[in-house]
Amino acid sequence: MSVRHQQVVLTVSDGTTMGAYVTMPDDSAVHPGIIVFQEAFGVNSHIRNICDRLAEAGYVSIAPEMFHRTAAAGSEFSYTDFDAIRPHSSAMTVEGQTADAHAAYDWLRNQNNVEQGKIGTIGFCMGGRFSFLANLILPVQVSVSY
Repeated sequence: MSVRHQQVVLTVSDGTTMGAYVTMPDDSAVHPGIIVFQEAFGVNSHIRNICDRLAEAGYVSIAPEMFHRTAAAGSEFSYTDFDAIRPHSSAMTVEGQTADAHAAYDWLRNQNNVEQGKIGTIGFCMGGRFSFLANLILPVQVSVSY
């Protein structure tokens, strides 16, 4: 299946803006949506690859940049440089994570090519916790935490 990619900027309820990587099937059909929550290393090539593969399988995927309050847009971190990640992960709050999850969910809900009532989440490592939290606060149909 052919897919298309784009970067979007979401407005979060706390007044911040958050970048997100979006991938979707390149057709006019309606598809289920999925929020892909990043590892501590950012929305890097691994997370983008997961989004791409989900789009190839027929999902509209969005990967929000969860460190947007403390890191520059598009920031990616090395898998071996935990010191660079620590200030960003330490600054995260449940309130911020909740607002970010709502922003990504609302973006999906407002897309004409996303099937209402068929939105889920998936998260990897640190993002697994975000996926679990999203399951508690959003009316998603499924959440997976790795």
